[in-house]
Amino acid sequence: MDTKRRIAFVLIDGIGDVSLPRFQDRTALQAAKTPNLDAVASVGVNGLMDPVEVGLGCGSDTAHLSLLGYDPMVYYRGRGAFESMGAGLAMSPDDIEFKSNFATLDENTGIVTSRRADRHFEEEGPILCAALDGMKLPSYPEYEVRVRYTTEHRCGVVVKGPKLSENIFGTDPLKDNRLLLKAEALDGTEEAKNIAAVVNELSKEISRILVSHPLNAKRAAEGKNIANVVLLRGCGIQIERTRRRPVWIPTTGQL
Repeated sequence: MDTKRRIAFVLIDGIGDVSLPRFQDRTALQAAKTPNLDAVASVGVNGLMDPVEVGLGCGSDTAHLSLLGYDPMVYYRGRGAFESMGAGLAMSPDDIEFKSNFATLDENTGIVTSRRADRHFEEEGPILCAALDGMKLPSYPEYEVRVRYTTEHRCGVVVKGPKLSENIFGTDPLKDNRLLLKAEALDGTEEAKNIAAVVNELSKEISRILVSHPLNAKRAAEGKNIANVVLLRGCGIQIERTRRRPVWIPTTGQL
C-alpha cells in the first residue's frame, strides 16, 4: 500500500550572507553554532542553486516565485502585490499595490534621513495606517486608497480606480540621506504618466496627514524619528489566478 510522503520545505531568506573579516572571512552562518539546523540538514537534501538563472542576483520576490515553481519571467508583476496581499487588503486585477515603508523626511531639504522610521513599530504602525486608510486625493477623487499595516516599519498600499498602470518608478530613494523621489512613468503610455501624477499627489497627501498626527508629535517630544512619509515602492498588480498547481522544475546542476 502506497503511503503519501510529506516534505518540509525550509526556506530561510538571506541566511547565506557574505564573509566578514571579524569572523575570519567566514559568513555569520559558518561562525554560528547551529545544532538545530545541522540536525535538519543531516536528514535532508542540501546543495547550492541559482533560484532563477545563473548569475542573476534576484530578490526575495522573484526567487520565491521560482522556488515554488512559477517562472518569474512570466508571473512576476511587482513586489507591491505580495505585501498588500499579505496585509489582507482586498485586491482586484485592475488595482496597483505598493510595498511601502514608514520613513523620516526632512521637510526643509526633501531628504529622506531614515528609510525606516522605526523597526519596532508594532503599536504605532496600525494607528498611522488607520489614519491613512480611505484617504482622499483632492485632484483625483475618482481613486480609492487603502492602507494596512504589515510588520516592523512596513505597510501595504492599494490604489483603485480607472486607467491604472504598474509601469512606474516609485518614490523610494533606496538609501538614507537621499532626496525623496518623484514617481515617474517607465513607458510612454498615458496610463503610466497619469498614475505617476496620482502617486506623487498620494505621497504628498500621506505626508500632510502624518505630519499633523498627534502620534508623531509624541514621537518628536520623546526624541524619536517621526514617521512623516511613506515610501511607495515595488509597484505591482495582482498575479492572475490560475487553477494549475505549482510544478517544481529543477535548475541545471541542482543538488
